[in-house]
Amino acid sequence: MHVRLRSAAGLVGACLGLFLLVSAASGQLRITRPSSQFELSDTVQIDRADGIILARLERVKACLAEQQWDEAVETLRQVMESSEGKLLEVAPRHFVNLSDACQRQLAALPTDALKLYRRRIDPVAQRWYEEGVMRRDAKLLNNVVHQAFASSFGDKALMALGEIYLEEGNFAEARWCWERILPVETPPGEISTWPGYPDTTLDPAAVRARLVLVSILERSTERARHELSQFETKYKYGNARGRLAGREVRYAAMLADLLDQSRVWPNSPPGTDWPTFAGSPARNTIAPEVIDVAAVQWRARFVRPAPLVGAGSEAVASVVADDPAAPLAYHPVISQGRIFVADENEIFGFRADSGQPAWGNSGPSIYREADDAAQPVPGSSQLFGTPRYTLTIADGRLYARLGTPVTNPSQQAGAAAAGGSILCMDLRAEGKLLWRADAEEGWAFDGAPVVDGGQLFVAMRHADIRPQAYVACFDTTTGRMRWRRFICAAETPARAALAECTYNLLTLAGDTVYVNTNLGAVAALAADSGRINWLSLYPRAHGGNLARMDAHWSRDLTPAVFDHGRLYVAPADSPRVYAFDAATGQILWPGRHSEQATGTPVQDPLDDVVHLLGVRGDYLIASGYKLYWINISGPQAGNIAFVWPQGPDRLGFGRGVLTGNRVFWPTRDKIYVFDQQTARLKKEIELGPLGIRGGNLLVADGHLLVVSGGELIMLGTSGAKKTPSPEIVTK
Repeated sequence: MHVRLRSAAGLVGACLGLFLLVSAASGQLRITRPSSQFELSDTVQIDRADGIILARLERVKACLAEQQWDEAVETLRQVMESSEGKLLEVAPRHFVNLSDACQRQLAALPTDALKLYRRRIDPVAQRWYEEGVMRRDAKLLNNVVHQAFASSFGDKALMALGEIYLEEGNFAEARWCWERILPVETPPGEISTWPGYPDTTLDPAAVRARLVLVSILERSTERARHELSQFETKYKYGNARGRLAGREVRYAAMLADLLDQSRVWPNSPPGTDWPTFAGSPARNTIAPEVIDVAAVQWRARFVRPAPLVGAGSEAVASVVADDPAAPLAYHPVISQGRIFVADENEIFGFRADSGQPAWGNSGPSIYREADDAAQPVPGSSQLFGTPRYTLTIADGRLYARLGTPVTNPSQQAGAAAAGGSILCMDLRAEGKLLWRADAEEGWAFDGAPVVDGGQLFVAMRHADIRPQAYVACFDTTTGRMRWRRFICAAETPARAALAECTYNLLTLAGDTVYVNTNLGAVAALAADSGRINWLSLYPRAHGGNLARMDAHWSRDLTPAVFDHGRLYVAPADSPRVYAFDAATGQILWPGRHSEQATGTPVQDPLDDVVHLLGVRGDYLIASGYKLYWINISGPQAGNIAFVWPQGPDRLGFGRGVLTGNRVFWPTRDKIYVFDQQTARLKKEIELGPLGIRGGNLLVADGHLLVVSGGELIMLGTSGAKKTPSPEIVTK
């Protein structure tokens, strides 16, 4: 994110006290430096449990101390029934759903109190459990887990849920179910944020064997090896027997054989489609390998990016790995040999093999807003942020966020309104519009949606001096909203004196939606209901200078990356990169400083990370001015393992891509190719001789696609036949 000033008139507003000095001769803007300073409040507003609820919970403690079991249980039941959606702090800066927090207290009840509770809850829990097992209904089993965890059927429901998730290939959810059956083993100095089941009657060897199994199946080889060793040595289950994978086995022997076999299991070949930003709803995809790049196959311009007014003056903050004069704003998607890309008012489609229009000879535009509905990028008011554009394809349908890029309007009179629309189009019918959902007054869609089955999830903002972040779910058949959940609200550098432009993408893994709000909070929501499972706050940047924004404010398209039960987040309002346990929300590492051999911290260089490219092996690969390999585990977790280039050079220009076992990383005049595991430079692709510059990278049809400004450029093999460029599209 950066300050984008597109007008040479007026005061920005008393909120910030920004005084603009206009030069009529040059048309440029200046901001006097003392008045461009801003400070952000530490307060992040969330839907916390209020004083009445907290008083009731204190009453529960008093009742337990006085052994008044009946009143304690009844009070907890009333709190759960009357406080849906409220959050309770269970560790510093870490919150869980109040219902889960109450279940935690019920699970910790003394034996007599727990028996009393179970006499009340077991009949309904048993009905949910037995019907859920018979119908293999995850929703009914989740009712037991979330509403009757401490019942006599909580552990059994978790076991059955884990089996369902394992069969679906949802390994992280399966692990989380089985882990909650076992006693919590909290590392020294850490606070447990979830309850283990209090008195399971299930065989612990059977549960731990399944944890090893899921590690093997998800190809977490080192983790599986460690867990198997612990299974045999620490827990003494070397001779334990039971049913696993449908047969009676000695667990340790069967798991050891499976682990050995997994070394030669073939890797699943990557798909040729790229249906959403970063390739998948988990935002963590490896593209197919790229053929040799030595020629331009075709190129097509679809829009002419407008340069920023005043670009190059001190009024426009520098952007990381981008060009203020022609922002690298476009991130296409690819489906069945066709490339789709959009701006605020129009959607274009191209054939990947030739660059010709996706269908027929009617031109590449497959949808365009009517002239009276078109909403240009605001030019009459100041804009904080850079418009970004991407799409999502699922089940033969294309979903786009069109309309004004403003997500929180300026409070000044006559300022551009926020808003936007979500469109659903049938690609099987050459882009036929199926439905359209417009944001209500005061609301804005905050980026393109992510889709799973019949559900569409999208970030939304409600306009205020402190922007309010929400997540909403829509029915993909009708376009009707199913639910909308408030996440948080916090100040931003715009402070409602500048129109604000954000583009916030959600992350979807299994049955959970993750949101990096860039407002001081990261949260996990249940996809079916929108209940917040957990919410964690992180330290925000306290202030800065609008004329010289710190690099991390350029993180305007950094959804969380999900990988093997972990969530990696680079918030715009923090210079750090964080890793969370995706199941509990506990921060695993905070993007710590690199350290010299002496152990003395040096300046943290991760504030310029604006792209999280994905996780490969032991590293989170990220980029900004430079390309980084960040350790994700072990004692060096969160520290930089490799960085390129060394020294002061700032080369990055656009978003790279992980393909095969390589990293393709763009600069203005070259594309550098690195080995993903060793970080060794393998190749340099010179762009000057090809007559192009760098940009955002994708892989299409085995070729490398460069998206530079408003142009698509397909690079292929030496001697390839160059297809004539499609006609330039003008707006």
